[in-house]
Amino acid sequence: MNMRSLASPATVTKLSLSIHPSSFLTINPFFFFYKFKSSHHNHKPHFFSIRTCTSSSISAKPSSNFRKNPPTNSDPKLTSLRRLFSKPDVSIDAYIIPSQDAHQSEFIAECYGRREYISGFTGSAGTAIVTNDKAALWTDGRYFLQAEKQLNSSWILMRAGNPGVPTTSEWLNQVLAPGARVGIDPFLFTSDAAEELKQVISKKNHELVYLYNSNLVDEIWKEVRPEPPNKPVRVHDLKYAGLDVASKLSSLRSELVKAGSSAIIISALDEIAWLLNLRGSDIPHSPVVYAYLIVEIDGATLFIDDSKVTEEVDGHLKKANIEIKPYNSIISETENLAARGAALWLDTSSVNAAIVNAYNAACDKYYQNYENKHKTGNKVFDGSNEKSDVGAPIAVHKLSPVSLAKAIKNETELKGMQNCHLRDAAALAQFWDWLETEITNNRVSTEVEVSDKLLEFRSKQDGFLDTSFDTIS
Repeated sequence: MNMRSLASPATVTKLSLSIHPSSFLTINPFFFFYKFKSSHHNHKPHFFSIRTCTSSSISAKPSSNFRKNPPTNSDPKLTSLRRLFSKPDVSIDAYIIPSQDAHQSEFIAECYGRREYISGFTGSAGTAIVTNDKAALWTDGRYFLQAEKQLNSSWILMRAGNPGVPTTSEWLNQVLAPGARVGIDPFLFTSDAAEELKQVISKKNHELVYLYNSNLVDEIWKEVRPEPPNKPVRVHDLKYAGLDVASKLSSLRSELVKAGSSAIIISALDEIAWLLNLRGSDIPHSPVVYAYLIVEIDGATLFIDDSKVTEEVDGHLKKANIEIKPYNSIISETENLAARGAALWLDTSSVNAAIVNAYNAACDKYYQNYENKHKTGNKVFDGSNEKSDVGAPIAVHKLSPVSLAKAIKNETELKGMQNCHLRDAAALAQFWDWLETEITNNRVSTEVEVSDKLLEFRSKQDGFLDTSFDTIS
């Protein structure tokens, strides 16, 4: 539980807090909320006052009153990106840059912060679109003020959700001439999201172009781009997990059989971590590791950077009959599944469009080869879940069964959650005692200093690894 501030995240203001000694504070888990209660019925009402050290009043201004960033002749990053549009193997009129990584994570490793790099906007949510003569960024109401300050004059801020503000696909239909080519990195969109985008922009005869070979932002980011995370993976001990990997895989394989599938691709990082009892630190505040997982009836393959795999983790995976392959080989192995006639379970709401399209294309190739071999001319794969032949590849589109299995906690997991809250309650009690002492002694602290003190108490608790997110201060 992190302390949140109602102030602007870009502002650090020293505060003086005055609270009557007989009062106490309680904190709501989701909002910074103070409740005051007196032990004496006839006492004057207690108060909580905040004042700046300069005693000046605090007032809010509408976003339109903020000083705009000075005009710029051109944004060098946008200029470099637009140069790539005309390359023969690209040939696009617009490029969409989302916030997500290839696993649709809300929070991502620094090296995948492409939208932040190209726009300068550091908020956690947003989508950027660059055309040959325009650049626009969509974000929600949490970040309007921040985006106004961080975007230069080359960018248009689209306040998503406000009346009259078009969606990304609507805007593309408005600003592009009919028949334009809109490029995306298919690894950064779920299959469902890409299909929806494709349908909407087709109303203006636009074409959605999947750029498989490289991400255009990465091409201009070059040597200044942060290195991918490479910290070692660790085994999540059975005393915390409550269920071993073999048992979890056995349950998953039962679900595959029920669905008429012979394999499943799992790309959600939290699902992989839970299923394999592994933890990592590739993403700040999230105990996950960048990986894909293919589970078949008679085996499983983890696609991961093997430099992260320790001897302990290697033994842990071998015990569960899990093979290790390079992270970037997921597409070729997906194609191999089709070539082997796999009935592949795909959650198109979470698996990226690159993987889904690779499997569909490989299925088309399989059926084409079948037709040529048997000269029947009538075995055409249409993407449905109806098998044409025994052993023929087919996509089974269903939500991932791992998500639900992970949500149903076993007794060990429930006990662990309870113990975690008890330890955190102890840390909070120490924190409130410290805060009351600071107030009694008329000491002044900033929000950040108070937040750091709370983190200090929490970090002393047994089993502490990290907070779930940075404090907004």
